[in-house]
Amino acid sequence: MAKYQGKVVKKLFGKGSKSEHDAVMLSTTRGEYQLRREGGNPFFDEELEKLVGKAIRCRGLVHGHTLIMSDWDEINDES
Repeated sequence: MAKYQGKVVKKLFGKGSKSEHDAVMLSTTRGEYQLRREGGNPFFDEELEKLVGKAIRCRGLVHGHTLIMSDWDEINDES
């Protein structure tokens, strides 16, 4: 599993496609990833919603544009 760090944001994902929706995303220096918790609901996850606006450090696997997190910690936002 790789480590990622960034700010959790909510924004439009899949613009113009049938799957267009507001998604919880992790914005990192490597790019943006749609967030999903390992074992979490892929359509709506209340735990991820609570992270919007916060900076986190996490471990997980990237599958396409999705980062499937196994664990995370909130960190101080240096920006």
